[in-house]
Amino acid sequence: MNLIRTFIVYSWLLAISFVVPTTLPAGGAQKTNIHHAKNNIGSPVISLKEFNLLSSASENSCVLTRVKTGTPVNVLKVWNTPNNGKWLLVNVLSQDFSQLFYKRGWVNIGNY
Repeated sequence: MNLIRTFIVYSWLLAISFVVPTTLPAGGAQKTNIHHAKNNIGSPVISLKEFNLLSSASENSCVLTRVKTGTPVNVLKVWNTPNNGKWLLVNVLSQDFSQLFYKRGWVNIGNY
């Protein structure tokens, strides 16, 4: 009788030890409150007018290059500021001395 009781107690403890970790914060049953937004920015955008590619998201930053009309631009990030409007972090295909490479910089698109 004592052996059966011991077996039942250990079986119950083993069953509890399989169920409890899934309800702990590090377990798989609890969902996170943080929602990861999918990047809906897909294919490159064609620039409709010339603009300056800036080194940072401020009006006083230095100009990296001048982007010409019709250049494909990949938008990487959108950033809204209360004072200066909306900024885009972009990747632009640039050509210098017959070499093609990407330059990354900021563009101010105003209060849109």
